[in-house]
Amino acid sequence: MNSWYAVLNHLPAMLYGLRFTFLIAIVSLVLSMAFGGLIVSLMRSRSAGVRAIGFLYIQIFRSLSPYVYVLLVYFALAGATGWKMDPITAAIISLTLLNTAYVAEIYRSALLTIDNGQWEAAAAMGMTQWTTNSVVIWPQALRTAIPLLVNQFIVILKDSAIVGVIGVKDIVYVANAQASITYKQFEYLTAVGVIFILIVFVLSQLSASLERRLSWKH
Repeated sequence: MNSWYAVLNHLPAMLYGLRFTFLIAIVSLVLSMAFGGLIVSLMRSRSAGVRAIGFLYIQIFRSLSPYVYVLLVYFALAGATGWKMDPITAAIISLTLLNTAYVAEIYRSALLTIDNGQWEAAAAMGMTQWTTNSVVIWPQALRTAIPLLVNQFIVILKDSAIVGVIGVKDIVYVANAQASITYKQFEYLTAVGVIFILIVFVLSQLSASLERRLSWKH
């Protein structure tokens, strides 16, 4: 029991590290949503060359693990460019590059649910392509995409657990640091696992609730 008391004593420090976990995950999701829109626009271009760029981006950035990207950005990219970035910046860049590919696929799937007749109706009304996209197409697509984006946030949150390897003092980093001192790896990592399970459960329920509400409105 003394082992678990030690974990409870360090729980505030672990939860403090959780703020970095959420910071990295939230910023990475927001940036991925922005860049994902750009990538899906490339994939929907009339130019085969432009479509190929979007396709290659998705294939490349879905091929390796987050662990590899974090190390590449923090060590290899910094070494090649001379940019001395801090660990949090490197973590955000890494997870953004990776998840932009997945968010682009979410957008693409959502856009495929829009009936082609809506494009024709908008054109018949004299709407420009920009107006059609911003007023008619994308609002509907985002309604479909929102639950999937919440699920993607869960993935990013779990992937962010590896950013401790480059020195981000997130919850896993703090737990590992304490475990290395006390030799209580099982207890500390179990506590981290329970915290993540609770977070993912809450977010999963939120995703399911959003999906039900949006389906009902639809």
